[in-house]
Amino acid sequence: MIDLSSFHASASWPHIVAFYCATLLPLVAGLPPVIAIAESVHVMTGREIWRGIARFWGKLFGIALLMWAIGAMVLIVLYAVDPGRFGRYFQGIPGVAPILLLTPVVLAGGLYLWRLFSDWRNLGRLPHLLVTWLWMPLSALAVLKIALGYGLMDNPAGAFLDPASMRVRIGDVPSALLNPAAQAWFLHLIGSCYLTAATLVLSVSAWYLLRGRNVQIARRSMTVAAAFGLAAALSLAVLGDHEGYAGSPGQQMRIAAIAAEWHTQPAPASLAIVGLPDQGRRATRFALRIPWALGLGATHSWRKPVAGLDDLEAANASRIRRGLTEFMALDARDAFPQGDGPYAGSAAANPDLGYGLLTLRHVRAPTQRSGDATAAAARDTIPNVPLLFWAFRGMALLGACGILLFACAFWLASRRRFERRGFLRIAVWSLPLPWVAGALGWLVGEAGRGPWLVDGLLPVTATRATESETIVAAIACTAIAGLFATGAALVVRLVRRGPDGLRIWPADSNPAKKY
Repeated sequence: MIDLSSFHASASWPHIVAFYCATLLPLVAGLPPVIAIAESVHVMTGREIWRGIARFWGKLFGIALLMWAIGAMVLIVLYAVDPGRFGRYFQGIPGVAPILLLTPVVLAGGLYLWRLFSDWRNLGRLPHLLVTWLWMPLSALAVLKIALGYGLMDNPAGAFLDPASMRVRIGDVPSALLNPAAQAWFLHLIGSCYLTAATLVLSVSAWYLLRGRNVQIARRSMTVAAAFGLAAALSLAVLGDHEGYAGSPGQQMRIAAIAAEWHTQPAPASLAIVGLPDQGRRATRFALRIPWALGLGATHSWRKPVAGLDDLEAANASRIRRGLTEFMALDARDAFPQGDGPYAGSAAANPDLGYGLLTLRHVRAPTQRSGDATAAAARDTIPNVPLLFWAFRGMALLGACGILLFACAFWLASRRRFERRGFLRIAVWSLPLPWVAGALGWLVGEAGRGPWLVDGLLPVTATRATESETIVAAIACTAIAGLFATGAALVVRLVRRGPDGLRIWPADSNPAKKY
């Protein structure tokens, strides 16, 4: 008999890691390209001011990297002692013990690389340029790792649920690495990181120009940020979710919830840009629609329909019933004791077993079949539609503001007219916008997964955490918030001192001089 007594999937850790990534990752992955561009100009032209620009933004990058490293070690230790960690339900992914063993090695290598990176005087220009550019793929690897993890949870390509141990196993590693959902996650994350870093550089440079400080460095930094930020904002708009709709049924459910698409429309479907989604009545009141926008945007086709929430719920109800049948067949065989036996549960043999486990949110065991439990489990697969509807639109609106901001900055940079004080004030106050947009994006990603820890395979069967799990989660969130606040305070202090106060570049003798 399949033992479900210890089957408990905690969903707190994906949210904690999302909080960690939304606060600290943008600068760790976003600032290296800006620094590399400035260092490249210095090597090509030999002008010392560009080395000063790279040094100044490199110090801000050092603060972000330090906070990221401390946060990673804190989360690893807390994850190791947390009984509710969700990683115990995965096989084929490195566990906590290897990560703890590799952490000192990675930290030592990072410290050595940082020593080379910060050695601006003794290291030659070309070797230092090589080390500077090396930070870009290293930071991109951190983004890729996160994208692979969350891509697996959104679309478990190459994975299946093993009923012998009730764990998700990675059976096809190439499929897991080439997961289309992971590719979409990576593009979103790397683009948002670049946009956030460009906004920081733009805002700080505008603050200096408003006060007439570090004008020569600020103008050049703003030029780099304008071009880099515009490219990042446009890439997010164009490449944001390519191939995402075909990734998994869970992604189809997320898109239908974002669009408040209750009923399947004839292709190509229209998109409600504003309205009041009513989840109880399954309708969107006062909807203002754009014809064909949803069909073309979601499916990239004139002919493919976008499935509505009603049809998706009905399909999930059928899969739940098939999953219950699969569960009872396996349970009756009594051939797979927990944690023992071969990989009997392949994706082909039991494709809907995870859907059957959704009923554990309403009954003690799947063997207690009832129509009410099946209907309730099918309703659970529909996420919070009003939350996703408005969070996505808020994120899209802030993204459009980012494109407009950097388009104006690029136009002013091309004409060398940075003295527009109105624009400079807007740029300064735009600093928190990419973090807000990123937080909304993480909210869409996490809330859009609905009841699943791994879409279609592993549901969140118990949402009430134990006391120890609550304590660990509270410590983790407090640590992340503390690290972010500490890093922000250090960055503010560094910005107030400026390149002149840090003796990176002397105070401007002629602030009005054009460059």
